[in-house]
Amino acid sequence: MPVLVTAFSPFGGREKNASSLALDVLRKQFPRIRTRILPVDSVIAPSRLRQAIRLIRPSAIIMLGEAAGSVGFRLETTAWNLLDFRIPDIVGKQPVGRLIKGGAPASLSSTLPLGEIYNRLQALRYPVTKSDDPGRYLCNQIFFGALHELGKLELKIPAGFIHLPLEDQLPTAKAARGLAEIIRIVDTAAYEESMKYPH
Repeated sequence: MPVLVTAFSPFGGREKNASSLALDVLRKQFPRIRTRILPVDSVIAPSRLRQAIRLIRPSAIIMLGEAAGSVGFRLETTAWNLLDFRIPDIVGKQPVGRLIKGGAPASLSSTLPLGEIYNRLQALRYPVTKSDDPGRYLCNQIFFGALHELGKLELKIPAGFIHLPLEDQLPTAKAARGLAEIIRIVDTAAYEESMKYPH
């Protein structure tokens, strides 16, 4: 089963998104991965991700987004069951103080091997941090939605979200090299997980 890697298209008046720029490079390096570039639309993005999960039945999911102000890879540990948009999405929706999934937990934890990823990136001298605050915008929405969907489907696979800095802080080629290391780690973790929980 392939690794699914997602990224976002540009938003907020910007012409580029660091996540989709890096994903374009990764597609060429890893023809086996499956990819989706999601619009910054609070209805369409989670729907397309759910469809991709059900269609592909991936071995792992790495979700990418960009975070202005970051200087390196930001490994998100926690997804929160809350929509609280500071700015509207691309179609003008701006939910505030609303649950993503009624009856679901207040938070869900990344199942990516974050410790191993962190150590590898540090060893290779990439700037990297762990974060328990992915915001309450689209990044957090699809992060929580994906983990919730995997729970419903009883798919025990590595899945989580990673923020990249803007391109001027971390050039695309360098970001893609770091992500290639992450994909290799996650692919190995997914194989080991599949041996424990065959499906």
